[in-house]
Amino acid sequence: MNKYDRIIRRHVISIIMTLIFLIVSTYCWFNFKIFEVSYLNYEKSGIVVSDNIAFNNLKQVKDEDINKIKPYSFSISNTNDTKEDITITIVSDLLDESISNNYLKYSINDGTIKSLNMDGVVYIDSIDNNETKNINLKVWISENYKGELNYNGRVIVS
Repeated sequence: MNKYDRIIRRHVISIIMTLIFLIVSTYCWFNFKIFEVSYLNYEKSGIVVSDNIAFNNLKQVKDEDINKIKPYSFSISNTNDTKEDITITIVSDLLDESISNNYLKYSINDGTIKSLNMDGVVYIDSIDNNETKNINLKVWISENYKGELNYNGRVIVS
């Protein structure tokens, strides 16, 4: 094997290793991003949320038929020594979500039907120390929406 063959072999091996590194790192990055948004997110220490809420392929439902929707039930507990403010927000998992928030409807605890605001906030309250609040949340797509029915989202408690 002459000098030029070794140089070519070294360059080919370098190119192959670089391609393998790029493929593996891209695969890991995408998997991390997809996994990252599939769980309930709580951002305050001392606030404990009982369950992970993720919406996958929400259904289109008439408002008068919401009794047929099974609620997402979870509880929020405050283990801090002080009263805490909490906010529950619904966010889309996809940056290019085709369904805007005004076509998403929700009902939380009291059964009042509301359209989701652009900020996604569905609940603001305070929770006393050592208190637990039970949340029953129903989310669906408005019957007025005429596009593709594909919405994936999650709940954030902050």
